[in-house]
Amino acid sequence: GDYGELLQILSLPSHDAEAKMLVKAMKGLGTDENVLWQILGGRTNDEMAILKKAYFNRSGLDLSNSIHSETSGDFRKLLTCLLQGLTEDFDTSVHTEEKAYEDAEVFFEAGQGRWGTDEHKIFNILCSTPLEYLRMVDEQYSTRYGYTLQKALEKELSGDAKYGASFALGMRLYPFDTIAKLIKSTCAGFGTDEKGLSRCIVRYQTELPLVMEAHERLFHKTLQDRIESEVSGKYKDLLLMICNKAPDYDTRPPAI
Repeated sequence: GDYGELLQILSLPSHDAEAKMLVKAMKGLGTDENVLWQILGGRTNDEMAILKKAYFNRSGLDLSNSIHSETSGDFRKLLTCLLQGLTEDFDTSVHTEEKAYEDAEVFFEAGQGRWGTDEHKIFNILCSTPLEYLRMVDEQYSTRYGYTLQKALEKELSGDAKYGASFALGMRLYPFDTIAKLIKSTCAGFGTDEKGLSRCIVRYQTELPLVMEAHERLFHKTLQDRIESEVSGKYKDLLLMICNKAPDYDTRPPAI
């Protein structure tokens, strides 16, 4: 059950647990696309390299090849870009306000400014630019065109590509709000997505104090109260224990 599965993934290093989830998501008929974009989005270059190695050690397969064979279209383009793990280091001599202005125009011309969308240019800006510079591009875009890069993605993309790109951008610009919204989405509608909820709590357990702050600010409800109202039994108790024992963010060890 959900309790047993949560115990199993907690017993593994986080990258190995996520590699196991990826293997399961692409095994047999059909692919669980939600697992793919939720695990591949929001990773640093080093974290992506570690995940690829863990996936190969567990499955004997190259993660990029698996993704290519199991996905298609814009969603495949996005995941391929994320998998490359080629986010640049911030360089003040390169990543200037002038260049941010130019890249905001490139982003617009690749989407709103043309018939059809040039996803490659959009995904390249999303995946390869350093965080500090991405914020500059977002500010330039908002000033010039009246809405954010996030809103632009929602206008230009659809389906899994939209969900994945919006999540990847959110994880870079406002990660704790993005995680809080993802957790809430696992509890939306009829029934709770327990696997998705477990995936969030396990992956982001070292960031949970700030995620819990964001959740309460956004939804006027504590994360613990959400868990109490959505699940039950030993599974609920274990999730609450993880939340209540999450390390203070100021004293947690650095991420790998």
